[in-house]
Amino acid sequence: MKNRKLVVLVIALVTIALVAIPVLGACAPKAPEKEKVIKVGYLIDLTGPVSPSLGKNTLATWLSNYRDANDKGGINGVRIEVLWEDYAFNVDRAVAAYKKFKDGGAYIVHPITTLAAEAITPLATRDKILVVGNSTTDKLVDPTQWHYTLDPTYTQMFANVIDYVKATWKDTSRKPRIAQIGWDAPLARGHVEVAERYAAKVGVDVGPWEYIPMIPLDTTPNLLRIRDAKADYVVLQFGNNVSSVSVLRDAQKLGLRDKIIWINGFQPVNAAIGNWEAVGDGTLGISDTVFGEETDVPGVNNLFDTLGKYIAPEAATKKPYFDGTTGLITRADLVVLETLKRAVSKVGYDKLDGQAAKDAIETFKDFDMKGLTAPLTYGPTRRQGQSAQRLFKLDFNAKRWIPSTQWIPSNIQYDEQGKATFK
Repeated sequence: MKNRKLVVLVIALVTIALVAIPVLGACAPKAPEKEKVIKVGYLIDLTGPVSPSLGKNTLATWLSNYRDANDKGGINGVRIEVLWEDYAFNVDRAVAAYKKFKDGGAYIVHPITTLAAEAITPLATRDKILVVGNSTTDKLVDPTQWHYTLDPTYTQMFANVIDYVKATWKDTSRKPRIAQIGWDAPLARGHVEVAERYAAKVGVDVGPWEYIPMIPLDTTPNLLRIRDAKADYVVLQFGNNVSSVSVLRDAQKLGLRDKIIWINGFQPVNAAIGNWEAVGDGTLGISDTVFGEETDVPGVNNLFDTLGKYIAPEAATKKPYFDGTTGLITRADLVVLETLKRAVSKVGYDKLDGQAAKDAIETFKDFDMKGLTAPLTYGPTRRQGQSAQRLFKLDFNAKRWIPSTQWIPSNIQYDEQGKATFK
């Protein structure tokens, strides 16, 4: 009898416990929900040979633009987190940084240089991670890859120079000749074959093609060959100010500075900051972005406001905070932010991935870049957003670059296979 009562008591206690558990569970505090965040990876050059042009102002611009975006609500209320690494213009470090971004959950990566873009794009294509770049080689407009560029290629840039020279050449007794001095690297060689064919069609002589180290000690032999070839123009195909200034100083010593028209083929302002005397009055530049003095451009004023808000009040008015690469970065940020906005609106935060980002950027059609560059259009077989550039002329007294042309789309375009074509 006692055993029977004990069993009944145990059953009753167990029943009470089972009934109470949900109640107790409902009273327990819930674990905090994991914060929603969208991660973007950026490869930057705070050190290395291109850091004078692509260094601290670039990073400050990135962080300011994304802080401003987050303060305005992020992407549909989701905060954006910027992952960044200094890769020092080194391929191995670029690849290592990309892997950190991938493991960290980034769906979009922005490499600021062509070197980094060429290193990581095959990996990103395999991993289905979108790459948005300022990259300038023909191989990076290959429609089988997940790389989307905002910029004209070096091939198109050289073609734009050819067209400008042809249109402004006055001597009817002979053809003009354009030479090039570039880094001893693939990115300064990849455009030569197409450029030679295009020049022959237009009626302009090109060459010699000279190559030097990134930090040159003496460019005299290269300049002497250019002098002997009787070049009228020389394109300086560099990504930093050290190389351009070194060449122009050597040219001054040889008496060639004023006998040849020099065209800086990168963002021309970068060749001049702090070195106006070496660059010299009348030097030309070709660029696909704008400069801080162009305050009639909405994107310029927006950036001044952002830099002034998040860096320092004087950034809103002082031009050194806005150089050619600052404009480059702001353009890329506009594209990344719009891509994320479209992707999240289409698939939602929980389904956001690299494929959703790729699908979103391919919906861009004449996307307004607030005057920072020509409008952008992408598509399933179109990896280049636009091909337009402007020519600039250095005004030595004013210490600024003055636009010499309007936006000029290149006569070289890329077909659905990514091959360069021209009429």
